[in-house]
Amino acid sequence: MKQNEKSSKFVWFLFVIFVPAVFALTVFGIVLSFMGVDIVDEAKNAGKKIPILKNVLSEETEIAASGNVPEKQWNAKFEEQEDYIKILSADLQKKEKEVTELKSNVARLEKQVEDAESTVKEEENEQLKKLYEAMSAKDAAAVMTEMNNNQVLGILTLLQPDAQAAILAKLDAKRAAELTVLMANNSL
Repeated sequence: MKQNEKSSKFVWFLFVIFVPAVFALTVFGIVLSFMGVDIVDEAKNAGKKIPILKNVLSEETEIAASGNVPEKQWNAKFEEQEDYIKILSADLQKKEKEVTELKSNVARLEKQVEDAESTVKEEENEQLKKLYEAMSAKDAAAVMTEMNNNQVLGILTLLQPDAQAAILAKLDAKRAAELTVLMANNSL
């Protein structure tokens, strides 16, 4: 029974005094916050005047202040990384420009090589043409008997039609016929 009395007094205290007091403080806090008063800061300022709470609140502000430091460090690190990314992006654009320039240089040089090769080939063909035009048809035919058909065809196409005819006349009839067919196929 004594225990029931104690618990009933506690319940009475809880429902009659504590709950209405908490409710009143909550309503009062809401009204003050609507009026623009920062309740938390005001409570901290009031708590700093009480000696025991002063020590607790000062430790809390130290923790909060030290908690801000990592956030500042992260922000600084983030900004540093952003700056580094900007530098890398600028380097990348510079390198891409260099690559584009190098590719155009390679294309230009390849064109020059092709032009040089074709010039050399033309000069060689011109020399070969002069050489076979200087020969007699009999001597040219004798030399061409030792060559394959593709080589002979390459030389004959360099020569004038009358020189071609003279050389073909001096070759074996069967070989001359093969070369004539090849020349006819190439001209088509």
